Amino acid sequence: MEPENKDLLKLKFQEETKRLREEREKRIREHWETLGTFEKPSDIPEIPQVDEEDYKAFYIPRLIKAGAIPKKDLVDGNCYLGDHRNCTIARWNEKENVFEYWRHKFEWVYIDTCNHFEDDDGFALFVPIKLVTTEEFDKTK
Repeated sequence: MEPENKDLLKLKFQEETKRLREEREKRIREHWETLGTFEKPSDIPEIPQVDEEDYKAFYIPRLIKAGAIPKKDLVDGNCYLGDHRNCTIARWNEKENVFEYWRHKFEWVYIDTCNHFEDDDGFALFVPIKLVTTEEFDKTK
């Protein structure tokens, strides 16, 4: 293949990749603009990886509008139903500024932590939607 043809093919591929990425981002954003009220953890969509400004200006307000509990409304020691990749019930630890949940990994069961969705650290976040009892939290052990 001639170097000119190779460069042209590479350019076309890059343009098509960019176009497909933009279409995907547009569809994701349209979905988020029409979110209904969260009733159960499975109603909460996966949080896309976007720049920090867009996340704070668009995605956090959309989560709250759909029923996610803002960090300012959490109560220390209370347990919440929500969504995280490893759990659906977690307890808020105000002192450490994290959610705690029972993690099951191989034969071990232990308390692990994760951030509230307003404190994105690049790892899985917990999106709380409803208060639950300590007994419900303990059942997840």
